[in-house]
Amino acid sequence: MAMQPATTLQDLHKQASQLSQLLTFTEVCNLLRKSRSGVYKLMAADPTFPRAIKDGEARSARAFFVAEEVAAWQQSKLAARGAA
Repeated sequence: MAMQPATTLQDLHKQASQLSQLLTFTEVCNLLRKSRSGVYKLMAADPTFPRAIKDGEARSARAFFVAEEVAAWQQSKLAARGAA
């Protein structure tokens, strides 16, 4: 379903709130209280950890994570801890 062009400021705000919030790699590190290498290790060890979205083809392109996916992953880990 395609979004219609915003005609008012309220429409623009509504459309923006429907977009996924992207977090930088550094923001994910800060949220999880891990170093960059710690997040890389987590990505390699846990197949359920959200995959990064690269902002280009270059190896040095910035990586972003969808905030909702990171939050859902964290909630699943907390739920699994409570179930154990």
